[in-house]
Amino acid sequence: MGTGVRCYADIHRTRRNSEGYKITYTFDGKEFRHVDNPEDIPLCIGDRLYVDTVPITHTDAFIQLLRNGVEVYCLRRLTLLEKVRNDLKLPKTTRGDIKSLMGIEERWFRRFPKAF
Repeated sequence: MGTGVRCYADIHRTRRNSEGYKITYTFDGKEFRHVDNPEDIPLCIGDRLYVDTVPITHTDAFIQLLRNGVEVYCLRRLTLLEKVRNDLKLPKTTRGDIKSLMGIEERWFRRFPKAF
């Protein structure tokens, strides 16, 4: 991917009460891909990654993305996700959550500081 590309990702548990997470991401809202680790998303320097949440188990991977020059933005309030999903009449699915993320104004995301 080239610089300045926006990527939206939904991070969700693989099973109830499990420690594993699955990450579904898209660049265009039409083609969705799955990875187990945020570092596996094909991002380059200057690309932007918008996520709903950052699980503690993936903290190191997100720090590495920051070190690689990727801008990471996390949703400030998860309640916005449900509100936008309902407003857009989207199903409560991974794809619905990602499309909801895409519909939220940028001011509702917090940019992670640059890694040292």
